Amino acid sequence: MLVFLDTEFTGLDQDKPDLISIGLVDETGREFYGELPESHWTVQCNEWVHFNVLPHLWRGDYVQSEASIRDRLTAWIEDIPDEAMIVTDCPDADFTLLKRLLQQWPKNLAESPMQFSSWSMGDSRQPALQKLMNDYHGPHRPEHHALHDAHALRLGMLYALELKKL
Repeated sequence: MLVFLDTEFTGLDQDKPDLISIGLVDETGREFYGELPESHWTVQCNEWVHFNVLPHLWRGDYVQSEASIRDRLTAWIEDIPDEAMIVTDCPDADFTLLKRLLQQWPKNLAESPMQFSSWSMGDSRQPALQKLMNDYHGPHRPEHHALHDAHALRLGMLYALELKKL
């Protein structure tokens, strides 16, 4: 089972950025989403994050403590019936933040991620794949929202897998 991961965090320019939100979607479309309290990350956010990430947060009931998100996420992952592998377009950030969040690694989750981006299918197919992933986003599904970005990644990967079958 492939599990598509995206995170939003305080900035790429930081040595140890803090997690803001996390979104995962499995192959079937089952979702996980959570946001950490503002007090966890607000001081560290760089300017780009303030303008491109924070306006898209859902807040409200999605904001939970790190321990609560960890417990819910662990249960969500353990509900996956098969061995699962994380797919992300930015393993250095996303997978590192996932590992830091979970602390104890679920037995059914592979210890290394698979990297996938619009360039994964080569130069000739990159524009079509990028367009498909970009078109997923819109006013109700903005880019730079962890769950929407995880869905776009899933859409791109499933499209790429179909292309390989042709």
